[in-house]
Amino acid sequence: MTATSDTIDGQPAAPTGFAAYLCAHAAWFLVFGVQMVLFPYLVRVVLHEDEIRLGLAQMCQQLPTTLLILLGGFVADRADGKKIVVGACLVAAATFFVLAGLVSSGRLTYGLLIGYALVVGVIGAFATPARDALLSHVAPVAGGVQRAVSGAFLAQFAGQILGMVAAIFAPLVGVAALLFGQAGLLLAAGAAALRMRPRPAQVRAPAVGHPLRFLLAEIAEGFRAAVASPVIGPVLLCSVGMGVCFMGAFFVLLPLIVQSYFPPVTAGAQNTAIASALGVFTLCFWVGSMLSAMVLMRLGPPRRKGLAYLLALASGALVLGLCAIPMPFWALCGLNLVWGLGGGVAMTLGRGLVQEHAPEDKRARVLSIFTLGGMGGGPLGAVVYGVLAHEIGPRPAILVPAILMGVVVAAVAARSRLRTLA
Repeated sequence: MTATSDTIDGQPAAPTGFAAYLCAHAAWFLVFGVQMVLFPYLVRVVLHEDEIRLGLAQMCQQLPTTLLILLGGFVADRADGKKIVVGACLVAAATFFVLAGLVSSGRLTYGLLIGYALVVGVIGAFATPARDALLSHVAPVAGGVQRAVSGAFLAQFAGQILGMVAAIFAPLVGVAALLFGQAGLLLAAGAAALRMRPRPAQVRAPAVGHPLRFLLAEIAEGFRAAVASPVIGPVLLCSVGMGVCFMGAFFVLLPLIVQSYFPPVTAGAQNTAIASALGVFTLCFWVGSMLSAMVLMRLGPPRRKGLAYLLALASGALVLGLCAIPMPFWALCGLNLVWGLGGGVAMTLGRGLVQEHAPEDKRARVLSIFTLGGMGGGPLGAVVYGVLAHEIGPRPAILVPAILMGVVVAAVAARSRLRTLA
């Protein structure tokens, strides 16, 4: 089969609904862009919980995805990914509607918020690999997978940025109204996903033998394919470093640093100024990420993708270390913008490398393993950094993930051929 422009074997390619995919993708991440700000706000400001319980709450939001993502990848490889995505949007919409009702009625408790976090984590475990695997089946023939990945990341970053902007207006519209709006957006995402027309996937052989044994064998096969690849293996190791070092810092330490700019007496349940500050700060990261994704989409991937990927990760470690220095809030936001510029490059190139080098019949499983690498360290980092921040403060604690990530990048650069990969 040969493909040129938007044709396959000289015939026009059938519409795949790539625009619908991008709409659903952007709406999903708009919702969770708002939630990045509101979740720590609900824990710290509304419920008055300490740093350790914030870390535990963030862990509960990430842990189900970590534990179930491989099962989600197995299901996505053998089921209709479109139906999974639509179903995930509908269940998530119902979950956000319930949370909004609890907040508006004043009945939210720490235990109920943990329950919400666990449900959202389970939904993500099945939605993420299905959505990732669908990308190669809805991507336009022209431009290739890497450009489609850049487009998907651009839609993701744009959605998250809009979510940050929406969170900034929490003092005007109220937290409950934002949560009800998120439920509506998830319904819109499901409607957009229904319009996708993915190209047929490779037919899989029926399961043979005991279902559990077959499931474990399939997952193990995905692991072997990931680890054996001279490209995916090093990228997977870097992804684990990003999860442990970057995600924990992003979800626990950096929000605590932002809150430290406000006197403790202002942290009442009615004070939504902290939510606005968190929104502005987080917005800076995703603006930077979107800008770098736009450049990659416009100019195409760099000639030495592996080296650019490693340099982007190294810049993130450096910026994270600089956040330990006391500075004005505007300077901290500027650092987060710089971190986002590197983060957009790292996330786009990393996932693009995995998409390009993963075997088609194992792509969803390999992508779920890649996602596991990034998310698996998140719960551990959230708990450890929460305890560390409680003991020594968030600014000194942030030096730990910064140094650790620098060591990971240096080791991968020295021991793999990723730095020479074209």
